[in-house]
Amino acid sequence: MDGTFAVDVDDPNETVGDADYVFIGRVDEDVDTVYKDPVTIETSDGTKEVSTPYTYYKVTVLQNIKGDLVTDTSIPIQKAGGINEDGSSVVLYEDDTLPEEDKSYVFLAYAQDDGSLLVSGPNSNEYVEGIKQDVTSEKMEKIKASLNEEATEVVSEYESAYENEIPTDRDRSESEFDAEQ
Repeated sequence: MDGTFAVDVDDPNETVGDADYVFIGRVDEDVDTVYKDPVTIETSDGTKEVSTPYTYYKVTVLQNIKGDLVTDTSIPIQKAGGINEDGSSVVLYEDDTLPEEDKSYVFLAYAQDDGSLLVSGPNSNEYVEGIKQDVTSEKMEKIKASLNEEATEVVSEYESAYENEIPTDRDRSESEFDAEQ
């Protein structure tokens, strides 16, 4: 997918400033892919309808970096992108990746008007190697010291970006999974 973004997607200070929630989360389950925003396009064989895939996941928040989502409970998120309807390809923004089950990531999420969480665009989820499946938020602080150098750098980069965030002026919503609700 092509995208034009209001922030520099390669600058964590800007992406963190634009996101509503930034957290380390473990992907518990790849639930489903739904197809939204159908459009009719012209092809050499006539016309056909295509839709944008959104992949739904269940994710456990292990550590909040920005915002205060509930921890140690599997919550749903949706990721812009996924396998297209005919199964022939993966549709993603350039330089974006789909999270994988049983792996942990730093997620940058946007609360939607309905309270759901959307993860969308390049650098909106970054893999953090070395977090085991049985980790809880309570254990997360203890294991951070044992992460490899690359994983430590990823987490530190986003913690620093939050301290130096460049907030954007946009309408914001709150997640139904915000711990302060």
